[in-house]
Amino acid sequence: MDSRSLGARLRAARKARGWTQEQLAYRADTSQAVIQKIENGKSLRPRKIDVIARVLDVDPAWLMFGGQRAGSLEDEARELALAWQKLPEDQRLLFRREILKAANGASQPSAH
Repeated sequence: MDSRSLGARLRAARKARGWTQEQLAYRADTSQAVIQKIENGKSLRPRKIDVIARVLDVDPAWLMFGGQRAGSLEDEARELALAWQKLPEDQRLLFRREILKAANGASQPSAH
């Protein structure tokens, strides 16, 4: 995720969830205008940052100041996890089997 500014980090975290500014505002019990101001760099010390971070499931310190996010998934893994949640259960089972099969096959030496 982009760590250049609070606004960029917020926007990246929001978009990683697939949410609009309005959807995030609703979940954080604030207004879309507040989210927009933060993302546009017009609010550098927002009062609701802890609530916004909790809703986005990110560390408030990371959201405010950037740096490494301890214990976070790589962006690609997070993207896949979010997509995974959208799949019906039968497709999850099928993909899970194939992924584990491919991962286990990749770690075993060739029989040649």
